[in-house]
Amino acid sequence: MAERIEFVINRDALDWGYDLDDLFPPQKTFPQRELVDSGSAGLYNQTQIDSEIERKFIEFRLLKDDKVKFYFKFPPSFRIQMPKLIGNYNPDWGIARYNPDGRIILELVRETKGGDELEKLRFPHEKRKIDCAKKHFKAVGIDYRVVTDQAVEWWKSEEDAPVQERLNL
Repeated sequence: MAERIEFVINRDALDWGYDLDDLFPPQKTFPQRELVDSGSAGLYNQTQIDSEIERKFIEFRLLKDDKVKFYFKFPPSFRIQMPKLIGNYNPDWGIARYNPDGRIILELVRETKGGDELEKLRFPHEKRKIDCAKKHFKAVGIDYRVVTDQAVEWWKSEEDAPVQERLNL
């Protein structure tokens, strides 16, 4: 079903339909959930995480990479419209990072998962959402990739990632 979906998007006319001040207010309060220190690159002092995988991704990838300029976790209210049969999608991470020639890449979106076999995800619809998200972000020209917390070169595009870091999409 997801394999037949195509996205045709005019990037110049792209409007996500969100007010940035609503998505990312100057001060943010979190429900009592797991919070980790965001370091100097985090949008906020602390980041709410949903899993141990996300904690490790922050601590062992984002905080230890001196090329990360800033990052944020997409708020739950940010949803990408997908066909009703698939369900709307909320990505994990937005990341700005210096590329090898010193320019900042503002368009990295990463989804963190605990393993490299998406067919084995806890909820079957997750793979369909990820398959559609991959097509959506490609259509808008944003570098999207699913990574584990173990992915050493997590910033590389799907095509450029080492074979052992590519997930079964």
